[in-house]
Amino acid sequence: MDSFILSTRSKANGTFGQDVGPASYLQVPASDSDPLPSHNINSAKQWMAAILQQADPAGQALDVIFFVHGYNTTSREALTRQRLIEKELRARNYPCMVVGFDWPSESKTLLYLADRSKAQDSAAQLVKRGIVPFMMYSQPDCPINVHVMAHSMGAFVVREAFRSVDKMRDSGLANDWRIGQMVLFAADISSACFALGNSDMIPTFAHCGRLTNYFSGYDEALAVSNAKNLDTSSRVGRVGMPVDTPADDKALDVDCGPRYLAVPKRTFKVIDGLVSHSWYLEDSNWYDDLAYTLKGSIDRNSIPSRTLLNKNDFVLN
Repeated sequence: MDSFILSTRSKANGTFGQDVGPASYLQVPASDSDPLPSHNINSAKQWMAAILQQADPAGQALDVIFFVHGYNTTSREALTRQRLIEKELRARNYPCMVVGFDWPSESKTLLYLADRSKAQDSAAQLVKRGIVPFMMYSQPDCPINVHVMAHSMGAFVVREAFRSVDKMRDSGLANDWRIGQMVLFAADISSACFALGNSDMIPTFAHCGRLTNYFSGYDEALAVSNAKNLDTSSRVGRVGMPVDTPADDKALDVDCGPRYLAVPKRTFKVIDGLVSHSWYLEDSNWYDDLAYTLKGSIDRNSIPSRTLLNKNDFVLN
């Protein structure tokens, strides 16, 4: 199957660069490992039509999931992860399409601050060029359910995307758009911003039906990012949402730390990266829970792959 990507990377000499550029709509053949400018489709409408044709030629209801990668991620690695997510979700009887949002992350850990700046510059394109066009493209006989999942700094991209689009009040963009499920894992944003009424997260909650935050206290990358970010606040992907203040009722935490410890000496077979930060992507139990979450057919309190601790607080089995 071909893979579809919305890229905001610059182009140079037949490849994608590491600066922010105009949006590119890519259809990458299954035989190719690297997204290239030559994979570009001329228009968003043609791109969406190609996605729908491959996903479900019969024109039935379809779930489209935008996957937003984190920092220190090349286009090649982002595509590898995108393909793995789609494969695992489909293996769990969830007929979805995973669409990548490839922002110009650097390929070096030490360039964390540069990545954060480029993430913010790219953010609005996720909503304006990806999410909302799919909402407008939905047809009565072929409804499209749009979800978003974000890893690491990808969560920052998503938050800034929702904030910036609401702030700009683009006259050509309807403000009543909404996605279904928002999934964050190993999210590199402050835990404090999830307190009820925090202005940073109001647009996100206003435009999603449910937000699930998967976190692990053993995430080494998020401990490092605190110092690099010049922000000593704990990251929501490491400690979860605040426990001393109410959170939005749409939000729930799933503590994945015990599951991480349950599998000793983890190594990656498909993806690359720091194990404690990206292990979710090669964990079968996490994919079970993710599939239930994105499908939305089972109440959050009844999903069998997790255990309820308190209201909206769970542990991954």
